[in-house]
Amino acid sequence: MDRGKEQVTISTSNQKSSLLPVACSLFPLKQALIVAQVSESPISQVSLKHHDWLIFADRGGVAEHLAAQLKAQGDICTLVFPGEKYQKIAPATFVINCDRPEDFLQLISSQPQDIYGIIQCWSLDQPEAVAFEKGCKTTLFLVQALGKAGLAQSRLWLVTCGAQPVPTGDSEDYPEVLAVGQSSVWGMGKVVALEHPELKCVCIDLDPKAPSQVQAQALQAEICSEDIEDRVAFRRGLRYVARLGRYQEAGGRRQIAQRVVDKAEGRSQELQKLIQNFRLTMQERGILENLQWEPINRRPPKSGEVEICVQAAGLNFLDVIAALGLLPEQVDGVSQQHLLETTGFGGECAGEIVAIGDRVTGLAIGDPVIAIAHGSFSRFVTVDAAYVVAKPKNLSFEAAAAIPVNFLTAYYAFHHAGKICTGDRILIHAAAGGTGMAAVQIAQQLGAEVFATASPPKWQALRNMGVRHIMNSRTSEFVETVQQITQGQGVNLVLNSLTSGDAIAHSLAVIHPQGQFLEIGKRVVWDSQQVAQVRPDVAYKVIDLVRVSQEQPELIQSILRELVEQFESGLLQPPPLRIFPIQEVVNAFRYMQQAKHIGKIVISLSSEVLEVKNLAFTDKLHGDSTYLITGGLGGLGLLIARWLVEQGAKNLVLVGRKGVRDVNQTQMKALEQAGAKVVIAQVDVSDMTAMQQLFSEIQQSLPPLRGVIHSAGVLADGVLQQLSWERFESVMAPKVQGAWNLHQLIEHQPLDFFVLFSSAAALLGSPGQSNHAAANAFLDALAAYRRANALPGLSINWGVVAEVGSAAQRQVDERAQQRGIGTIAPQKVLAVLEQLLLNSSRATVGVVPIHWQKFLEQSANSPFFADWRETSELRPHLTSAFRQQLAVADPSDRRELLVAHVWQQVAQVLGLPSSAQIGLEQGFVELGIDSLTAVELRNRLQTSLECAIASTVMFDYPTVGALVDYLMGEVLGLEAADIVLDEELEETTMERSLLARTQELSEAQLEEFINQKLDRLIQENANG
Repeated sequence: MDRGKEQVTISTSNQKSSLLPVACSLFPLKQALIVAQVSESPISQVSLKHHDWLIFADRGGVAEHLAAQLKAQGDICTLVFPGEKYQKIAPATFVINCDRPEDFLQLISSQPQDIYGIIQCWSLDQPEAVAFEKGCKTTLFLVQALGKAGLAQSRLWLVTCGAQPVPTGDSEDYPEVLAVGQSSVWGMGKVVALEHPELKCVCIDLDPKAPSQVQAQALQAEICSEDIEDRVAFRRGLRYVARLGRYQEAGGRRQIAQRVVDKAEGRSQELQKLIQNFRLTMQERGILENLQWEPINRRPPKSGEVEICVQAAGLNFLDVIAALGLLPEQVDGVSQQHLLETTGFGGECAGEIVAIGDRVTGLAIGDPVIAIAHGSFSRFVTVDAAYVVAKPKNLSFEAAAAIPVNFLTAYYAFHHAGKICTGDRILIHAAAGGTGMAAVQIAQQLGAEVFATASPPKWQALRNMGVRHIMNSRTSEFVETVQQITQGQGVNLVLNSLTSGDAIAHSLAVIHPQGQFLEIGKRVVWDSQQVAQVRPDVAYKVIDLVRVSQEQPELIQSILRELVEQFESGLLQPPPLRIFPIQEVVNAFRYMQQAKHIGKIVISLSSEVLEVKNLAFTDKLHGDSTYLITGGLGGLGLLIARWLVEQGAKNLVLVGRKGVRDVNQTQMKALEQAGAKVVIAQVDVSDMTAMQQLFSEIQQSLPPLRGVIHSAGVLADGVLQQLSWERFESVMAPKVQGAWNLHQLIEHQPLDFFVLFSSAAALLGSPGQSNHAAANAFLDALAAYRRANALPGLSINWGVVAEVGSAAQRQVDERAQQRGIGTIAPQKVLAVLEQLLLNSSRATVGVVPIHWQKFLEQSANSPFFADWRETSELRPHLTSAFRQQLAVADPSDRRELLVAHVWQQVAQVLGLPSSAQIGLEQGFVELGIDSLTAVELRNRLQTSLECAIASTVMFDYPTVGALVDYLMGEVLGLEAADIVLDEELEETTMERSLLARTQELSEAQLEEFINQKLDRLIQENANG
């Protein structure tokens, strides 16, 4: 979470089919993130109504402080402490055994039915990172007891402390997670909210550095407010709330905590913006073919900086001489060798802002800009905001990239250094180049008479600009020509970029006494003493824009703004452009080397980049290293193993509980034929002793361990009301204990990557998977914990991977699709993984393809998705309008309306056509309703009827008819007379319902209905 924005990434699509995630530049992408932001307003007004509270008290005193504060405002509080057996030790104090679910049920049953809230603080006592029982087990038993006791009006708060990564300004890198083990409760809470929306479950993470009394005060303010936030954290007196919103990358200390990657058709360039970074470099200078693109980590902007996704970068002569190894030790007083090594090639660019640091004003995420930026031959470049201004609206990125260096140089030279006036004679050398053409335009604006040199093939371009005096830059004939035209008076100013000593001497010879010589070249630059020996009467200045920009950034900003205005007004025009795509960067350098260009050479980075030489994950793998995969003998593990071998890995350790006989022998043989040494370790990753033995063997017989991928896991799904602790624990062990074992074993080893395969269930929640969500929430926190301690860590919240896994996994696929969550093709998993390993500066990344309209219809009213609801074009099927319709309907029509409504909800839950005929006495189990679909059906009915419905309603009233009668009488409170129908009336009601839906019937169904009606009429006439 973050004061500005806590982030995560999630795939989005408004398409109704083939929803696949995208997480590398092979595929398209939209942007998304989880935003945790400080609430803009105070916590909502505290209710003055007195409430009853049930508080599960921690040993640290938070709950007791809370109870005292609540009692002071007139509330009634009952405290519950863990102990040996169920016991009421005082009128409002209980002790229960946290391992006995029957104790929880006895406790809840003893409480008043109108109890307002239950506060679960037992998670705060969790002593160790992997001791999840205190939080998860007690929450499971508590929710089960609440369901059985029917306290449908009570609210539930799950309290943790220091379990969420919330940036506080202490670090520019990664926020602390001090209580990794408590994080599982948050994953569990998301599922509680889905399966039991009547509890309005809220997760609250307290400030671990605040005293217990202050923690209690924050907790009291939250639970007593009318606020609807369901994910809240406190740090340093600030309140943070979670939001799912548009993604932005690497926004400094207050911007990103998680990332989610997503898809939208036809947007591959968007993905490049969000995932990978690379820059132009070369190992050995002197040969242009040695230029290559290499992956590099991105640098989040610091205070006063912005990060730009580069769309086009201008090529300058300085880049060419640097590539050729001709760069002088210093240029403009700055060590060029050091500058090139630290920033790479390029000094100017045009692109879009993707991240902003503190204290930056006037610029926003998504703004198209131009910038003076060292190292701009990169996908991303981070730069001081003083050197960034808005791109001229009328120019393309490629045209705009020609502005910063060339026009800034010319503008500064003539307006500030030379201060030329109307009527001055100006000699501009190399006038057909980028800076030369910029200088011609600015000199003409100032009313100067322009003299220009260029090679003869380029003269026509200068004539087209209105230059009358054009001479050859490669000979000394320009001296005679200038003297002849000026009648021996010479020129007032020379703007020089020629590099030969003779050219400089000849240029000095044509300057009028008291004139000026401005040097913008970077090689063979004379010092002031050399100039004084030849022309002591001439003012000599070397244009040092680097130094000017360092000493007067506000001047640079002012000049750039002035230039943008002139381009937008048409007073200035871009020079002729020669645009090279990114793949032809060597050709671009050679083109400038051979002085073939007129105007400006620009490198376009907006084209596909994946085929760029040497931009691959193979650079991160080492043949003399070992890579370990837990869950390595399963479908997903073997998929990753094959990919690592294809990338160059030579030594693999595949860890799994199953033996060799269970492994696909063909796949194993293929790995070995590809040149890899594969060690199969039949080890339970949650067994620390066995894992210690395995790591000892690796150290003795294999190359150093350099990478770990933890993909081990099992599924044991079940809704909360039917889930035993044994099934819950079976899922937690390989994920939680296994990941912690790995962390401890490699904590002091230098790794290239440590990847945890988490699940979208930890991010979005998943009905029937509370154990899975809890286990994977721990992985997310562990990755953040490692990053905060300067260790590699990446947790990926994968959606459902297609074609990989067991029959149980395929059932999960179907349930996810019903929620609007698509599946990920295995090859796209590999593509995403490659890009994240190449360049992921974040601890947690989610990869989930989502059909947003369908998903949001089923996500209740969680404020977590508030921003998406505002921007998504939804056509809601469930609204309170139906309750209003039911209230104003004629009593004789109410049951008919409710039957049709329940039919509609059943059909949508089961994926049946709305015209499907469901008999009133047909059982829900017979129709295909199971425990998970029953949860969804109940939630739909609760939302549309605006009432609380017991969690077991589908099993207590197992047919449509029985459910409708129950809803009419006991839930909606309608009189029995309103729902009594004789057989004939019920049949007529059925007909009315069918008639109301005739537009949805097929021609055959409609024909059958009409024939039945005609047959009845004929029979009635015959009997009459």
